[in-house]
Amino acid sequence: MKGLQELFVVAWMLFGILLTPLLFILFDLWSGIRKARQRGEDITSYGWRRTTQKISQYYNALLALVVIDCMQMAGIWYLTNYYESRIPLFPIITLLGALGIALIEVKSIYEKADEKAKRHAGDIAVLAGEIAKHSNEPKEIAQAVVNYINKDNIKEDKQDGRS
Repeated sequence: MKGLQELFVVAWMLFGILLTPLLFILFDLWSGIRKARQRGEDITSYGWRRTTQKISQYYNALLALVVIDCMQMAGIWYLTNYYESRIPLFPIITLLGALGIALIEVKSIYEKADEKAKRHAGDIAVLAGEIAKHSNEPKEIAQAVVNYINKDNIKEDKQDGRS
């Protein structure tokens, strides 16, 4: 009966460990929305899609770590029951993966809203350079702007999986 109780406790610990990254991702989403409003940007579905992609990528990795932990805990269970070794059952690999994800999300939460604005300013500088190259003719200037805008849309479509 003690072995069954121990497995039950480990399962609950694993559930808590797997729930933690989702909370950090939601905190990051909330922070991103707050920063976007601070910059006066519209909240679009692009951010929501990025969040769902992030969740699926993180949980793909975490589920692989859970499988590895199940293997190591099965080995520990075997050693405990047949060789009287006493190593505690604990999903350490999944815990380390969840901690890594949490640290990434905490860093993302504390990124300054100004950093994203600076990146956009760099994009504007690139656009200005393109316009300066074609400054002889208004039609070429307009074409440079259209090309630049289309380049960003193609990049976003590829990130979204729509190529």
